[in-house]
Amino acid sequence: MMRYFWTVFLASFLVLIAAGEVLALSVEQERTVFTHPTSMPTRPPQAVVIPIHGEINDFTFSILKSRIEQAKADGADTIILELNTPGGAVSAAMDITRLLKETGESMLTIAYVQEMAYSAGTLIAFACHEIVMEERSMIGDCAPIMMGQGGLATLEGANRAKIESPLVAEFEDSAERNGHDPVLARAFVQYQYTVYVLENEKGEWKYVGANELQRYLDQGWKLATDIKNPIDDELTLLTVNETTATRLGISTGIYKSIQDFADQRGIQIIKRYDVSAGEKIVGWLSSSGVRGILSVVFMLSLYIAFTKPGTGIPEASAILSGVLLFGIPMLTGYAGVLEILLIILGVLLLVVEVFITPGFGFMGITGLLLILAGMVLTFVPSEAPAIPDGGSIFPQLPQTREGLKEGLLVVTTGTVVSFGLWLWLSRYLPRIPYFNRLILTTTVGSTPETDDPAREAVQSAWPAVGTRGVAVTDLRPGGIGRFYDTIINDERNIDVISDHGFVASGQTIVVRARHGNEVIVRKA
Repeated sequence: MMRYFWTVFLASFLVLIAAGEVLALSVEQERTVFTHPTSMPTRPPQAVVIPIHGEINDFTFSILKSRIEQAKADGADTIILELNTPGGAVSAAMDITRLLKETGESMLTIAYVQEMAYSAGTLIAFACHEIVMEERSMIGDCAPIMMGQGGLATLEGANRAKIESPLVAEFEDSAERNGHDPVLARAFVQYQYTVYVLENEKGEWKYVGANELQRYLDQGWKLATDIKNPIDDELTLLTVNETTATRLGISTGIYKSIQDFADQRGIQIIKRYDVSAGEKIVGWLSSSGVRGILSVVFMLSLYIAFTKPGTGIPEASAILSGVLLFGIPMLTGYAGVLEILLIILGVLLLVVEVFITPGFGFMGITGLLLILAGMVLTFVPSEAPAIPDGGSIFPQLPQTREGLKEGLLVVTTGTVVSFGLWLWLSRYLPRIPYFNRLILTTTVGSTPETDDPAREAVQSAWPAVGTRGVAVTDLRPGGIGRFYDTIINDERNIDVISDHGFVASGQTIVVRARHGNEVIVRKA
């Protein structure tokens, strides 16, 4: 009887266990279906195309960030970056890669190399889940290098390793996330790094550095013969076309266009965020040539506004050109608080020099140097986060040094040109129609016209040095003064310039010197 009881009990126990497993499996299947409804897609991937063309900078990052948010609002689940860039600022590129990795947690990101994705462009492409390339496109060349007069100038030793480390770490992280070979990733960045392609009996490829080559050869691997070997040597940086990139597994395919790629992959492109007119204007205004012209206009307008009485046109021109000259670099990340503070402090020192202290001394020269320094620094990109610890106060990245050289060249040229234009305008501006309104060359009051040369000579010497008069307007330092004219036996007005700073209207002034039509006065 007991044996029968234990037999029934054991059989019942086994049945209960089996029933529990079946029930648990059923519940798990129901939970899986409920939790992951996207496991059975009912529509093709919804993609948006975001172009990244030209130089990479902070403005590129801000535009990309806003467009990713717009893509989410438009219901997209896939982002296709259309890359056609020679590179750009390292700090901006690293910000973009981190943005893409964060975005990649909820959306599929695909890099489509349209023509070229060099330097920062390659770094951005590797941060995407997938890379595809257009026919006749290139990718690679990401090391911190610069071109010198003798050719390729490289950074050496610990300094180079310090700059390379963040880039290598970012590439390796992207490679690990998105299934790229870390050896190839390092080859894009590290100079004097040789990479070989090995092949086994099954036809499988493996990429190894020079220090690992012999170990794999001893294990039976052989050098691949149907591809350039090594694919990257110690004198080059890995840079490949679309065919080689696909064979190496960097790219997953070659396509004629983005639409061709989308059609073959069954992706529906719901929107393309083309470059807007405003972005084109920002790109045009941020070019070196336009910024050089703006620097000439700014400095010339500033000089006229401080030294000549006028109609307000020089002041308005200085403000407008200054906003464009310094506002655009703030958008693109080339100007920050330091540069703007230098420029504002320089202008304030010039104001103090012109309106408060006499002559043009220490404050005026210091103010001018601060303005020029601020203008030069607006050409220099930030090195953070490429060098997170801050490093030296001197530029370390090649892009920073190149920006500094470009800024010095543009600002120096602009200063020389503006000075030359000022000398020319000082002589010919009063004779040019319309432009002669920029300075006050006409007198107020009745002045009899005459053809008498002797009388004209007397009038041209009026008012004589030492003559006292009164300031009709505030002298800032230019304005209008009134003096007694013995020829007409009455007072009349003339434009004057104070050499002792600001003079309020109504105060007595005295003529200190004359330079042609220019009357120099000082408060009596």
